[in-house]
Amino acid sequence: MSVKMAKEVDLEAYNRDRGGAQHEKGDVEIEELYYGCKRRKVVPRWILPEKEETGVIFRGDRMKPYISISLERYLLLISAIKV
Repeated sequence: MSVKMAKEVDLEAYNRDRGGAQHEKGDVEIEELYYGCKRRKVVPRWILPEKEETGVIFRGDRMKPYISISLERYLLLISAIKV
């Protein structure tokens, strides 16, 4: 799904974990960057945007911050930078 969505916005994307091959750099490659793919039946609600938020910035103690945004928005950001 993520590779298809990336290609829809003209990004170069490949599924690198076909058949459980466990690619050493990540599951998906988009524009020469690697990403892991995780799927769960239920995602913790605190990590998802609420109200009118675009995303959620979060971190653990003594950890660097991360952001949770929709894949669609992230791919649009990457495609805008690519131009």
